Amino acid sequence: MPPTTRRFLVAVLPHPLACAAVAGAYYSFRDRLPHPMASHIGPGNKADGFDDPGSFLTVSLVAFLAVGVVFAFLTWLTRSAPGQQRGVAVAGGGVGVALGWIVVGILRANAQVGAGGDAADVTLPIWQAGLGFAAGVVYGVLGWLVTGRDKAPAPATERAPAEAARLPLGESENASWTRVVGARAQLGVTAIMLVTGAFVAVVGGWTGGLVCLAFGVPLVLLCRVRVSADRRGITVTPAVLPWPRLNVPLERIEEAGHRSVDALRDLGGWGYRAHPGISGIVLRSGDALSARLTTGSEFVVTVDDAATAAALLNTLADRERSNGNGVRG
Repeated sequence: MPPTTRRFLVAVLPHPLACAAVAGAYYSFRDRLPHPMASHIGPGNKADGFDDPGSFLTVSLVAFLAVGVVFAFLTWLTRSAPGQQRGVAVAGGGVGVALGWIVVGILRANAQVGAGGDAADVTLPIWQAGLGFAAGVVYGVLGWLVTGRDKAPAPATERAPAEAARLPLGESENASWTRVVGARAQLGVTAIMLVTGAFVAVVGGWTGGLVCLAFGVPLVLLCRVRVSADRRGITVTPAVLPWPRLNVPLERIEEAGHRSVDALRDLGGWGYRAHPGISGIVLRSGDALSARLTTGSEFVVTVDDAATAAALLNTLADRERSNGNGVRG
């Protein structure tokens, strides 16, 4: 089975399976569920949200399917970037497992109170939620192993074209280049999402709030990134953290250059983008470091002074292919 298919299954399968588990629990417990039942457990392990059992089942199933569709789309969208697709897949599957565990736990807790009981007495120990998140993490680890890596592309065997820009360096000299780039618009969107997540958690339940926060936290990390060009190739990390790290090794770069990128027209938006034939980090429109890869695709990252970074990469690639690999000039 191709790695892309495995990633898609890892991302999507937990959501219909969670639907089946929730529906099975509901029909097992329905004669013992209070009316209305507790649908949300708030601070202090007290029930603070109530709903008709049938409505709770419907909302839960629709929510699982909707989240599954979102992660299916994200997995498809990142199909040209195997490393990122792998991360999206295990995150999507882990979310489905964790939320399924917790919703089944809520149904079981209601059944323990009984059909004639008061739903306000329903409690869900914090360790139950902890087990749910632990199950999601375990699934994510297993999914990471199952999805595997794609076969590494063959390294570049030719120097960059003679007309490609180069940075003069002596035989014993080495150099590195780094810049930090940020996006004010994305910072605003992130702030709105985090505030929305907090609001949803207080008003509508922490499950929905966690979904908003799960999308908001990665956006925080991508509001400002550090772009480096050196003998390791192109490396992009959050400006304040060394991880997560996106690296395009020097041996995968056939030629580096720079060009103007329009975020909407060329890549359909901001942030990490992946489309057939092109992927990269786009925090704004404008000058971008561009690398033509051995796979035939292009990697771009919008950053100031991209021309200097490209010239340095071409020089370092020439040196490596001449000295280290016996490559033709």
